[in-house]
Amino acid sequence: MSVTHGGAGRRLVMLAALAAAGVVPSCGGRTELLLGPQLPPAPECERDDDCPGHDDLCAPIRCLPGSVVAPFVELPAGKLLPPRVCYAPPELVVACDDNDPCTTDSCNAAFGVCSYAPSTLDIDGDGHRAPLPGEQAGTPGACGDDCNDANENAYPGHPEVCDGVDNDCNGIVDDGQDWTVVGNEVRISGDIAPASPGGLGFDGESYLAIYSGTSNGMVMYQTGLDVNGQKITPLEQPVVLQNSDSYGGPIVWIGDRYGLAWDDRRDGDYEIYFTLLGRHGEKAIPDTRLSAALGFSIYPSLGWNSKEFVVAWEDDRNGTFDVYAQRLSVDGVPLGGNVALTPIGGADDESPVIASGSSTVGLTFANGSAGYQVVRFQTYVYDTLMPQSGIVDLTDGSTESVYPTVVWNEDSYVVAWFDRTGSERAIFAAVLGEDGALLVPPTAVSHPGAFRSRYPSIKPLGDRLLFVYSDDRDQNDGYELYTHMVDRTLVSLGAERRITNGPRDSIFPVTTFGPQGNLGILFRDDRQGGEHDVWFAHLGCGLIP
Repeated sequence: MSVTHGGAGRRLVMLAALAAAGVVPSCGGRTELLLGPQLPPAPECERDDDCPGHDDLCAPIRCLPGSVVAPFVELPAGKLLPPRVCYAPPELVVACDDNDPCTTDSCNAAFGVCSYAPSTLDIDGDGHRAPLPGEQAGTPGACGDDCNDANENAYPGHPEVCDGVDNDCNGIVDDGQDWTVVGNEVRISGDIAPASPGGLGFDGESYLAIYSGTSNGMVMYQTGLDVNGQKITPLEQPVVLQNSDSYGGPIVWIGDRYGLAWDDRRDGDYEIYFTLLGRHGEKAIPDTRLSAALGFSIYPSLGWNSKEFVVAWEDDRNGTFDVYAQRLSVDGVPLGGNVALTPIGGADDESPVIASGSSTVGLTFANGSAGYQVVRFQTYVYDTLMPQSGIVDLTDGSTESVYPTVVWNEDSYVVAWFDRTGSERAIFAAVLGEDGALLVPPTAVSHPGAFRSRYPSIKPLGDRLLFVYSDDRDQNDGYELYTHMVDRTLVSLGAERRITNGPRDSIFPVTTFGPQGNLGILFRDDRQGGEHDVWFAHLGCGLIP
């Protein structure tokens, strides 16, 4: 793939650009003509080094006689070139193009030498590259066959093992496996109640938990955890070194670093921030502010599409809450500006969650007001965030459907939510295509009977899905965590199984696959005197009975 050299793009024919504007440059500083209202006089030119760009060996600018240059430029009637002018002879421009769509071609200005770097990444270092964003791994034109570039044990031909990863890239995670409760729940947060979970990541060796707790305001903390939830470095330390409230947000491991998004109010109102963390939680870049408008910017969601991060959040800069988003490079540099994902105005758009698909970004959110909520879904082009599909209403507003979430499952999106006021106050889910087509209509995936299920988390497995959620059917003085496996059409593959065993509420589960195939679960738990603490539980991988 050819990429225009920066110097050539700016200086390919300096004179021609000026002539087209009706301005003829002079070799010296004696001319009275200016290069347009915003440009300085033309540079002096008695020898080559008088010309800006003379040392750019990819598109060198030369000081040449006007009579030599004249045949190659079009001048206004009656205009003549001065005796000597700065000009980039086309024959000296180094054109770098290897006709390979899987390379990024560039020219080194200091040496005039072309280089052809791969256009895709191998962040996990397993020798297999991720596909271009918007392409399916291994397909023609994808420029990569790694279905999971965040894990060195996932690539075509790798043996399948029970580790929460599609090791052989056949579209199925841990073929034929299920997850069962192992070990006991462990309290993670210290004396910082009330506390709440934010995100949970796994770097191939250990977990990194992100959560918020109270200490002279709300503080975002990070703590490392081993397979059993025992604390390791870092040990409950603040992520943000600012004297302002900050709320722990989502975290994503991409193979050699974490991306982390959150909201805090160091700027007076709440704004969205982003940073990169190393394997042990060390900051790799300064905190990067993403939103910059009046009003609150809160509740971020974070996605990764094999080359870029996307952060979405709810934002009331226009008087009502709308969903905005920001793209960032792999190095955490914002790409473009904030993009409004939902129509501005009308009822509030809240609780946004995003997921990266094959060629789109999927968004789910709740639209409405107190007592009236509709779960919606829409897809967007991955590299512009412009709408790909229309808005799809998954509920009709006759009941209060809230807290939606979404994942990408091999070739489709799965959206889940819970219903506060329906005849069955259950976890519901639907399956949709990248074009917004409804493939599987809203279906109950929990069955609490006369009681309630809330706060779903989903782990996509290709041919099936593992749900974790809160449920009060046991009447244990509050909610317990439950898990349930369903197939890709949302048909049950077994019984709903209880995970936690403490009185009062166990709610807000955040899940990620961890070491030895375990599924780590970070959640809020009130069993100790009713205080809101952050706890950890895990499920072990084993054959479906």
